[in-house]
Amino acid sequence: MGLPNLAIVAGSGSLPLQMAEHCQSIGRSYQIIKFNGTELDWATDHPIISAEFEKPKSLFSAIRKAGCEQIVFAGAIQRPKLNPLKFDLAFLKFAPTLIPALKKGDDTTLRMIASLFEAEGFEVISAHQILERLIVSKGILTIIHPSSGSQLDIERGFSILKIIAEADVGQACIVGQGLCLGIETVQGSDYLISNVGTAKGNYLEDIKGYNGVFIKAPKVGQDTRLDIPTIGPVTIQSVYDAGLSGIALKENSVQILEREACVMLANDLGLFIISVPDK
Repeated sequence: MGLPNLAIVAGSGSLPLQMAEHCQSIGRSYQIIKFNGTELDWATDHPIISAEFEKPKSLFSAIRKAGCEQIVFAGAIQRPKLNPLKFDLAFLKFAPTLIPALKKGDDTTLRMIASLFEAEGFEVISAHQILERLIVSKGILTIIHPSSGSQLDIERGFSILKIIAEADVGQACIVGQGLCLGIETVQGSDYLISNVGTAKGNYLEDIKGYNGVFIKAPKVGQDTRLDIPTIGPVTIQSVYDAGLSGIALKENSVQILEREACVMLANDLGLFIISVPDK
């Protein structure tokens, strides 16, 4: 018996394309769900269901017509600007619970969206159930190892992320020489790294191997089927451009896109990537 047909809710980044190509390689039937406002230049060569946030009834009908039983969220999807004039009857039914959720953190919003799919009889699965090598296990991936100073920054960074997790704010922070230089908010990791890179010189001494660490982990209780912390080649380059020393990830909790390319780039740039257990 073959694998169930898969609907890939596609956001930005390379992950949804990797999903589609994986399905092609193993002969698995799939559909790309493209919400209005999402740019997917690569998707024209793939089966697409165009969707509007305000019209879930049409979306659910199209998914069923395509024979899809499983749903996977892949890539970052921007919080929608809803047009009340477009709401269908299904949306009006969900509105009393969905609209308040949209005003809260990302995890609350995504849990609500997943529950809507599940209420319609679809199974929501995680990206790493399909692409098993996405998740980073314990260890140092690169030639460069973190210095003793960076190790202290990593410990402080994970402590900070535990504290902000309950507020459903972000999945990352940057710590350098014991100072928290920034935390991830709605603007995302790239914005955080860029801002810290601009301001870092005002706070840190220039000490080799002790110039700050980008630290990423899921929030406490986060539903990793829907939104799992992710890094990729763009993250590696951004960390280098910001003048940081490396990247620390929580063991078995963060996915890395294009792993070989990331490790090669980090080695070339003199950065470390380490995955550490929760403490």
